[in-house]
Amino acid sequence: MYPQFYTFAAKPKTKNKMKFLKRLGIFIIVLLLVWIVLALFQPKVIHIQRSMTMNTDAGTVYSQVNTIKNWKVWSFWDNIDKKTMKDSWEGPESGVGAIHKWESPNDSVGKGTMTITKSEPNKLVETKLEFDGKGEATGGVKFADTTGGVNVTWYMDMEMPFFFRPMCLFMNMDKMLGGDFEKTLANLKNTCENMPKPMQFAMAEKDQSSMMVLTILDSVKTIDQIGPKLGELYGKIGAELKKVNGKMSGPVFAIYHHFAPGDKIVLEAGVPIDKKVEKTSAPVKYWETKAGKVVSLDYYGPYDKMQPAYDQVKKWAQDNNKKLADAPWEIYVGDPGIEKDPMKILTQLVYYVE
Repeated sequence: MYPQFYTFAAKPKTKNKMKFLKRLGIFIIVLLLVWIVLALFQPKVIHIQRSMTMNTDAGTVYSQVNTIKNWKVWSFWDNIDKKTMKDSWEGPESGVGAIHKWESPNDSVGKGTMTITKSEPNKLVETKLEFDGKGEATGGVKFADTTGGVNVTWYMDMEMPFFFRPMCLFMNMDKMLGGDFEKTLANLKNTCENMPKPMQFAMAEKDQSSMMVLTILDSVKTIDQIGPKLGELYGKIGAELKKVNGKMSGPVFAIYHHFAPGDKIVLEAGVPIDKKVEKTSAPVKYWETKAGKVVSLDYYGPYDKMQPAYDQVKKWAQDNNKKLADAPWEIYVGDPGIEKDPMKILTQLVYYVE
């Protein structure tokens, strides 16, 4: 009796369980199909954009955005975690290849890398964002002159994985992140509008004569090492010039063959001289510069604040469809040992025009 009764009683329970599992499976399949259909009709890329007019010029805002360390001053995202966020920078200080890496225990910051991938003076700065374990995004800042100022547009494009796209029905990404863009633009506006007006530079294209020079090629890793290194090299050149009974025929200069702080800054310190030299002692080298077309800009101010001067020469080249040689010259006309006011010290920035 008992075994038969047990067998008889178990059958309905097994049947009901199978029905439940079948219905659950159908429900999951239908839910999955609905989710796939919803994903097909949701955007592949989420675009977030905000704009703001700033009472300044495009060059001022461009210089701020194009120099990656400046972001610590006005970027909302860079200031979420001021206490524990760890920052590092690689590549050049500004322009294509400038890299900012960060790491923070704050979930709103996390760990990631931002790289400037495109830079057009006074027009555009584009970036690539890599969020560790959370995907990638591209972003950028556009500049457009307008009446009484410059219109600055900040945007970001995030590619949504296929099965995450239906989440857009429940989360308004533009509303969630747009406020952060507005805060960043407001901070940038305040910073730029309260900066001293950009310096005006005297610039001209001219013919450059050949020069007889003594130079030493060397390198440093950081910008603050440039001054001491140049002083050391000019001392060696001066000693060599004395040995060959030569004289300086103009101000000292430096040629920057490669400029990547943190990696290597390759520079060549030089002195123009009044005579040919048959033989020199290493590392001093004698050679004659080439004659040709150059663009020369007169800059008055501290050496470490020359970036706007470089930006203006590059903009001139772009506007006039000119190609500049890779290695710029800085000719140090002013002497900081004599003139104590840095705003009165003249440095000539020179590029050969190819």
